[in-house]
Amino acid sequence: MTTLHTPHGSGRGAESHSTKRDTQGAGRVLRPTRAYSVGHYSSGRLLALAAVGPQDSTDPVERALRTSLHVNRPDIDQAELTAVSFDAASTERPYSLAVCDTITINKEHQTRMIMRGDYEAVLEQSQLSNEERAPLVQTVKTARRKGERLLGIATAHVDDDGQPGPFRFQGVVGVKVEDKDRAMKDVRANPNQWVRVNLWTVPLRLQHWGNVALIVILSVTGYFIMNPGLLPAQQPGGDPGYLMGWVRYIHFVAAFLWLLLGFTRCVIWVTSRHRQLRWRAMWPIRSKRDLHGLVGTLKYYLFLQKHPPLYLTHNPLQQFAYTAIYLLCLFQMLSGLALYGLYNQNSIIWSFFSYPVHWTGIPTMRLIHAMIMFIVWMFVWIHVYLAVRADSVERHGGVSSMINGGVWLRRGAQPYDAPEIG
Repeated sequence: MTTLHTPHGSGRGAESHSTKRDTQGAGRVLRPTRAYSVGHYSSGRLLALAAVGPQDSTDPVERALRTSLHVNRPDIDQAELTAVSFDAASTERPYSLAVCDTITINKEHQTRMIMRGDYEAVLEQSQLSNEERAPLVQTVKTARRKGERLLGIATAHVDDDGQPGPFRFQGVVGVKVEDKDRAMKDVRANPNQWVRVNLWTVPLRLQHWGNVALIVILSVTGYFIMNPGLLPAQQPGGDPGYLMGWVRYIHFVAAFLWLLLGFTRCVIWVTSRHRQLRWRAMWPIRSKRDLHGLVGTLKYYLFLQKHPPLYLTHNPLQQFAYTAIYLLCLFQMLSGLALYGLYNQNSIIWSFFSYPVHWTGIPTMRLIHAMIMFIVWMFVWIHVYLAVRADSVERHGGVSSMINGGVWLRRGAQPYDAPEIG
């Protein structure tokens, strides 16, 4: 998703008569606020599709879209946005239909019919897979909570006889009425060469650093439980104290907090509106292009290729490593619950969780629990090294993205795992 920067004035049009009334007040302007693509178009190209229409239109939405495109994507020729034919929206049909013969796809000009208008109406008339629909619904909910009006964008191929094929839903463009001074401030701050792409949400970043803190606490206390000889020795005949009791208590509290954190991560896997945070991202190979990216990544790591394939989030090897560490942490949680449950074998719940201990024996389960801890720390050190190395070589701000949530990429870059940037 890309945040757009552009204010605009008022006008008239079937799609924006309600917005016109809102912008008549002093110091109020209409501007596009976001572009979210569900297909292969970049956010900039999606905005260009939305801006296709008559050159002399006075519709405030169309004029705002064109002005936003001029500021955000000055490389796109405004002449490309001229419609060969245009059928405006109406009360009975809340979306417009435009035919444009200069749509660029794979560096070729093709003819497309563009449907733009009410989000629900456009979505109803077009095709969209369930995989793409779930994050779209979450995006729409967020935008509506912020008071944004959403324009749905769909396209259909037009054959040589001028007949359109089935429409495919391409994404949404948010439009909002804002204070003029605030909108102008956003415009002045807009970079045209580089694009900041928001990757990691606040909940995920909090989970990441919470996970770091809990793993450190669990590892330190767990090591003392495994090797009590490292704790201060008691004087002969003195009060033995409760030091080990406190160590175990801290370990157990941190463990249950870790379980809670793991549950919230599972919730994000299912409910997030961001592709990179959903459960399908755990398996990065789903097409020949993904396989090609995996081969390129392997060549780069083996010093057979100078530059790595560009990925917005994780390359395939990184994602496989993260998927493996998730599974390893799941086994760590289960082994910890198995050992903890030994304290109360009269409970059906705890006897169920501790049942594997009866197969392996307590010493073996403790050894497994400790060995997983060492493997996790091996991953942590490798992860830190590779993250810092990638940040210094690729210069996208990957390390800082886990603090501020985003990375910077050149406009027009084409990652393997995302639409064209910009």
